[in-house]
Amino acid sequence: MKADRVLALMIALLLAGCGNDDDSGDGSSSGTGRVIEIVETDFALDPELVTVETAGEVTLRIRNDGKTTHSLEIESDDFEEASDEIAPGDSAELTVELEAGEYELYCPIGNHRDQGMEGTLDVGAEGEGATTGEAETEEDSGYGG
Repeated sequence: MKADRVLALMIALLLAGCGNDDDSGDGSSSGTGRVIEIVETDFALDPELVTVETAGEVTLRIRNDGKTTHSLEIESDDFEEASDEIAPGDSAELTVELEAGEYELYCPIGNHRDQGMEGTLDVGAEGEGATTGEAETEEDSGYGG
């Protein structure tokens, strides 16, 4: 009887981990609801470079794995948006509508950017066929933040 419970638990955990993810295996994402996961530490962003195939709505899912409060700002010549402050161990999401182009990513708190908390987000134009970065996933990626 105990083995049946263990087997049932293992199957439930396996199915929960599968999610509804249409990822083609090459890091690409289709449709809307694109999510980019970014991990902040003291003092770096991971990944530092993210490429999104097409312009449109993107959610930045930010997790603070550092010991200091952080935030994430995304900026270009005519665009600027920032997350709330994120305490150590916490997460935040920032959903933005992005045009094709290059955006700076950085932590705007204190001198964190100068200490290395910066990166780049490249957004391709519709139909350009740009490749996507490994950080891009479908909306239901199973991320627990």
